[in-house]
Amino acid sequence: MRKTIRKVYKGTIELRDYDVEECIKKDENMYVVHDFDKMILTPEDLVNKRVSVSAPFASKLGGKTYKLYAYNWEPDQSSL
Repeated sequence: MRKTIRKVYKGTIELRDYDVEECIKKDENMYVVHDFDKMILTPEDLVNKRVSVSAPFASKLGGKTYKLYAYNWEPDQSSL
């Protein structure tokens, strides 16, 4: 799965829990893109490198609640 994020805050990025759980379930990597940098998180990274979990948020579209999982932003040196 590929996700484009808009911000890096204090060296961390945030991903929605349902996207992370889908990658873990499908055993696929998450490709996170910010500006011209990218970071690849394996399913193991998605579980083990999580640094925090937010309180639940109510979605503005559809009312589904979700949490944000934070990860340290460590962009890869290779190109996408």
